[in-house]
Amino acid sequence: MRHTTLFISLSALLLAGMTACTGDEPENPEETLEGYTEAWSEKAFSEMPDYLTENSRVEVAGFEWDFEERYDAIYGELGIDTINISFESVDFEEEEIDLDELEEIDYPVSVEMDTAAGVLSYDTEIALTKFIPGNEEEENEAEWGVEWDPSHFIKGMEEPEDTVSIETEQPARGGIFDRNGESLAVNGDIYQAGIVPERTEDLEETIEQFAEVLNLDEERVADLATRYPDNPDWNAPIQNLSIDDDRLEDLLEIPGVGAGKVEGRVYPHGESTGHLIGHIGSITAEDLEEREGEGYGSTSELGKNGIELLMEEELRGSPGMTVSINREDGELRETILETEPENGEDLYLTLDISIQDKMYGVLNNDSGAGVVMDPKTGETLALVSVPTFNSNLRYLQLPDPRAEDMEDINILFERRFQGAYSPGSVFKPLTAAAGLEEGTLDPEEELVIEGKQWQPDDSWGGYRVTRVNDEETNVDLQTAMMRSDNIYFARQTLDMGQESFEEWAGKFGFGEPFPYDFPLYSSTLANEDIENEILLADSGYGQGEVQVTPVHMTALYTMFLNDGNLIYPLLFSDGLQNENEGEMEELISPENAEIVRESLISVVEDADGTAYRSDAGHNRALAGKTGTAELKEEQTAEDGEQIGWYVSFDYEEEDYLTTIMVQNAEERGGSSYVVDLANEFWEKVEE
Repeated sequence: MRHTTLFISLSALLLAGMTACTGDEPENPEETLEGYTEAWSEKAFSEMPDYLTENSRVEVAGFEWDFEERYDAIYGELGIDTINISFESVDFEEEEIDLDELEEIDYPVSVEMDTAAGVLSYDTEIALTKFIPGNEEEENEAEWGVEWDPSHFIKGMEEPEDTVSIETEQPARGGIFDRNGESLAVNGDIYQAGIVPERTEDLEETIEQFAEVLNLDEERVADLATRYPDNPDWNAPIQNLSIDDDRLEDLLEIPGVGAGKVEGRVYPHGESTGHLIGHIGSITAEDLEEREGEGYGSTSELGKNGIELLMEEELRGSPGMTVSINREDGELRETILETEPENGEDLYLTLDISIQDKMYGVLNNDSGAGVVMDPKTGETLALVSVPTFNSNLRYLQLPDPRAEDMEDINILFERRFQGAYSPGSVFKPLTAAAGLEEGTLDPEEELVIEGKQWQPDDSWGGYRVTRVNDEETNVDLQTAMMRSDNIYFARQTLDMGQESFEEWAGKFGFGEPFPYDFPLYSSTLANEDIENEILLADSGYGQGEVQVTPVHMTALYTMFLNDGNLIYPLLFSDGLQNENEGEMEELISPENAEIVRESLISVVEDADGTAYRSDAGHNRALAGKTGTAELKEEQTAEDGEQIGWYVSFDYEEEDYLTTIMVQNAEERGGSSYVVDLANEFWEKVEE
């Protein structure tokens, strides 16, 4: 605690006995001071007048401004968070000061405030006076009160009508780059197109043509174009455009339209990285209220989506601020605090934009997600969600052509790599791994399975597990994985039992948030609990109520390339964002990992495998697993949405691990269609 010297007014001793009092000993002045400073430090401004003298209360009540509202506004604008106030206590007995005779006392007080512009420290003096509340006819006890002074609240404020002015200098926003330093979001040049009314041949026609070229609301364009009615020779800015927007040439052919370069935010891979990088935008009144005291102003921009929003604090940096006290007439009284802006931090992702663009090119016409990971390091090389939006258009607030024919444009903003979906048969390798570890699954044992449907007994009623291919009767693990036999995995799950199955699901990260640099929905085994054998059996082959995110599923397959060890994925290469990223956790034994891995190779290389293609179009040695999740309310329903999955990796190079998930795949061949997409991607990465 900072200590200062105590001053006692001599007039207090000279006036002893002259003030009317009841003769009862008044409270210690420090009790009043402590209450006053405690309310002050807690910004409880409504309570502070309670500690003032009667004269000060009358003075404060007479101001044109409200005490509480004014100081709430000043402290809020300054972003004052923590307030530390200290004074040195007095031992009145040791100092031989008679509280009955003492009428006035001054306390030097030290104040330290954490503001948006830095720490503001100053010393002030608080005077306390003994007074008798009410009128002289009332026999009230004497009390101690604070003599209010504006200098208490802010350094340099001398008069009640002094004002605080805050000038903010915004920092340069940090850029976002891929692993090779390629730009994903940077500050750069954009065009600002506008209209000079007096240079038009027909202003209405120019406005109409301008709106038509950019598909803008004509009334809005008219309002902006005529904003300076007294200065028709002024340029009226209408719309910002990307440097590479082909429509600029058409705009400049319109009489009265011009364009110049201004600073803005540029997203070189607009649609490819839309969901991941996001965009910035103009601050709203709601944003300003939520971020009060953080140095944002009415013209500020901030992250609205994706990493731009997720890492707003790091990217934005710290604004420079100049805080001054001005007299009532606006003249400067004193500058009390000044800080320089600190530019935002540049962020580097593990992403490889060339791989990102290739994955986006493959999925562009679908609805789904694509993930590419380095299975040895956990580095995310691609993270795609489609359909998507163009970050440049969102930032510039231009209409998106993709949305024109959509009944619900919200589908453009669903991050499908972030959401959890029914996985279907890509879940089966996890069931196999758990069964091998539990000892309930013997990979060499052949289960006798006849026909397409199966149930253990009549207790299941009319419900049966159905498999697609019924050509095999004696089914071991490799055959079951290769042909994606639902009945085999349902039976293995029942043999494992609910308790063991749920325990392994927990080890695999189901039921809790999966650690990743970008927030993901939690993968879940069931909505609540696995209530019966039917749900247990269905869960074993990825149906039932199982939900998993594409990122989580990709990460789980790393154990088949790392001797049973799961590699936690990472997205940022310039520092840890979560405590698990890039770390390895032993989940299953190397032996069991190899058994599952071999079965996944047969899925792709065996002619009977669900991912086998004689003309795959690439030269990779692939292993993987297909999955088609059927979303039907009843088992007997013929139609239902299908989600197609395919997880694949090169088991020789072990450089890439990919997951592709496509929604509404029922009319395209389910997972078979996804295999073709994946093969197209594998072909592209060889180019």
